[in-house]
Amino acid sequence: MRRVVAIALALGTIVWSAAPVGAAGISGRFVDDDTSVHEGAIEAVATAGITVGCNPPTSDRFCPDALVTRGQMAAFMHRGFRDILTQGPATTFVDDDQSVFEADIEWLGATGVTRGCNPPTNNRFCPESVVTRAQMAAFLVRALGLTARGSATFVDDDNSEFEADIERLASAGITLGCNPPANDRFCPTDPVTRGQMASFLARALDLPVLAPRLVLSSGWFCSKDGLRCSGTATSPPGRKVRVAEGWEQALPYESGEEAAFAASNTYFELRVDGAVRATSGPVVSQSSTAATRTWSATITTPSSGTFSIEGRWYWQNTLVRLTRIVVTVG
Repeated sequence: MRRVVAIALALGTIVWSAAPVGAAGISGRFVDDDTSVHEGAIEAVATAGITVGCNPPTSDRFCPDALVTRGQMAAFMHRGFRDILTQGPATTFVDDDQSVFEADIEWLGATGVTRGCNPPTNNRFCPESVVTRAQMAAFLVRALGLTARGSATFVDDDNSEFEADIERLASAGITLGCNPPANDRFCPTDPVTRGQMASFLARALDLPVLAPRLVLSSGWFCSKDGLRCSGTATSPPGRKVRVAEGWEQALPYESGEEAAFAASNTYFELRVDGAVRATSGPVVSQSSTAATRTWSATITTPSSGTFSIEGRWYWQNTLVRLTRIVVTVG
């Protein structure tokens, strides 16, 4: 029995649109980061599951210019470093009992990455206080175990208690400074924004910076049988856009499904202006409830005009889904 066609990195059933949707901008995972210099890093940390957005339950916004609190920072660090850091003795703070991030804060304390916010007692975490760039440097240096200071220096951190951490972070290439293109300043007392946090984490975890993603598998106007879907979108000129689509197979397999799902004639095909576009993949992954096979490609939009992006899903050489999006550039 055929199972659900789905995008591999956002598992779930397809939501068929009951009515045509208007032209949608190609905005990637979030609708509010298109003009942010951190957009690629934001896409990267979202794909890695480190952030789910800032406006649950919709979670279609990232709020890149919002400031990061220490509680939020603990959550980011927990999701990003959970498989890297080990926990020592349990750590508790007296001021995080009412925080939604209490578990993240106590995990971070047990790893030794945070020591508290009120030395020398350090029995408080100050979860609602904003994180400064210097504090962020200290957190990342401890998490990564960085020791080399190298030759990286900034003109504005000489009086900072975190000077050594700042220079270690710079030597590792995780920070570039705060005043491009000169980048001879770090701005240690400035608060960290969510966009900056995304860039710090993407570099620290060596995550590939990703172009915005156009999702072909849901959200467009489809025929009643769900076979053919269409829509329109807008995009700035010269923008890189990712397409990553494929098959999701619910587990456990029913009779004959495993072989059919893994067969070379079950695949996703991408076309741009009618011509088949080479894709990489499939990338195969599996959880306890589903297996996925994903093919991907990156498209650069032209300088003007319109073009079409078409996705075709084949199950054992039978076309079972086709989505065609006409993109207007401008």
